[in-house]
Amino acid sequence: MDTDIVVARKEGQKRIKACNDIFDTVQNASCDGDEDLWGKCIPQLVLLKIFHHVVESAGAIPFLCRALRVCRLWYQCAGDSTLWKTVDLSYGWIKANDATLQFLCHTRFSRLTDINLSNWKLLTVNGLRLLADSCPQLRSVNLSYCRVNSTGVLHLINKCSHLAEIELMSYGCADVVSAKVVVQIVNKCSGKLRSLNLSMNPPHGYSVVLKALAACCPNLECLDLSQNANSSISISFDIEQLQRGCPKLRILRLVNTVIAPTRVSVRDRSESPGFPELQELSFSIAPSTSIISGRNGNVICRLTKTSQKLKFLDIRGWSQVTCADLQNLPATDLSALYMSRCSVERIDILAAKWQHSLVELDIAWNVLLNTELDVAMTRLASNPSMSKLEVLDLRGTTVSLDSVQSLLQGCPVLHNLNLSSCRNLPRGVKREYFGESLDYLRQNIETVDGSNVSQ
Repeated sequence: MDTDIVVARKEGQKRIKACNDIFDTVQNASCDGDEDLWGKCIPQLVLLKIFHHVVESAGAIPFLCRALRVCRLWYQCAGDSTLWKTVDLSYGWIKANDATLQFLCHTRFSRLTDINLSNWKLLTVNGLRLLADSCPQLRSVNLSYCRVNSTGVLHLINKCSHLAEIELMSYGCADVVSAKVVVQIVNKCSGKLRSLNLSMNPPHGYSVVLKALAACCPNLECLDLSQNANSSISISFDIEQLQRGCPKLRILRLVNTVIAPTRVSVRDRSESPGFPELQELSFSIAPSTSIISGRNGNVICRLTKTSQKLKFLDIRGWSQVTCADLQNLPATDLSALYMSRCSVERIDILAAKWQHSLVELDIAWNVLLNTELDVAMTRLASNPSMSKLEVLDLRGTTVSLDSVQSLLQGCPVLHNLNLSSCRNLPRGVKREYFGESLDYLRQNIETVDGSNVSQ
């Protein structure tokens, strides 16, 4: 043990000496007015390693674009193709046109695997063809809000045989997101496809897309078919067929999506494997969204029958869901539950079930009995040492001031509490609290009289 300490101490002394030598070199070079300071102080291999850490934490853009302008050494390091494997070009840091893409393909993208071209409205078929021909190893592409026609997109799909993640959210060219073309994309990617985002596109005929996914995409992990709040186009949804075909699905987003669950026999339902890997189910509906008969708690039970790993559940707006539907969920460690405008009875039972794991809870605008809501809040605050609750939305409920006090004492990590429009609270308390305002409320809740909590 003593030998190890001596060796460690000597190694530490060597590192300190090396740092001091670098510092002395920097100082001497600075005094001599040496412009190529970095070239003499940091080996290229070390600087490249530093750049890799920056890119992993902050992204390639705009850091690399700025690093290219520092000095010759930085230019050489920042241009290394290993730093340009994952690139997000959606933030407007550079000109979003074919000329920019051509330059990058010729000088930076020899090892590109992931690219985000969202909002590149000036992108043309030629630009997309160039990307496909230059980067055949591409695995992930985001073309949301783009306008390139199906010719360019299908060329990309055919050329890049490793594509596994595709985003076509709110695509600007209708033929690309038509059921016919999407089915071609699905069939071409087949077993490699892990993520498909078709949200905010008119889902005409998307039932055939679901069938294609179930038939040839066993490795699909994320599916997003969300719609805008005014959607009225329904999708025939064979839940059990998708469960059999896509057993690895982890994320399913159907926000404002009007689905018509297909009728299946009791035997088919019982034999379905469910989604055992499902972790996120987003199924909320806006007040203006049409609801097809049969869309109720029964659908949740069918979707989550074996989803013990479920962590995130969003069912805002489901007025037909019941406490029994949620209580029967196999998930034991739900961390986020959004159920505003649901009016689920016996919410205290749900609070007791997931008190140990809930991080975010939204029960805003639910019509609940005062005593029932107070019991639920007491359950949430029953074990301060175990509580993980950080965000709680109680807007429009009948929560009492005593319950708020109990929450503040029993949920020590709570940092966002929304009490807007809570009619049983004093007027000065009805607002959203976070940061310093929540700390102030927590310290002064016992002296609240309705007029001194406006800080």
